[in-house]
Amino acid sequence: MPILREAVEQQRQFFISILLDANVFSAKDLQSFTLTELVTEYEKLKRKARRKEAQ
Repeated sequence: MPILREAVEQQRQFFISILLDANVFSAKDLQSFTLTELVTEYEKLKRKARRKEAQ
């Protein structure tokens, strides 16, 4: 597997595991997300957590 493709897949799996741990999406749904979509959902999750802490 080319190095870049491998790096992208590792990042996808990293973000998938975080989102699964947060019970935000099902594994089946997350597998169809692009890396960009996964990062976007992760950032939304972080912002939501920060807002919750600030309250």
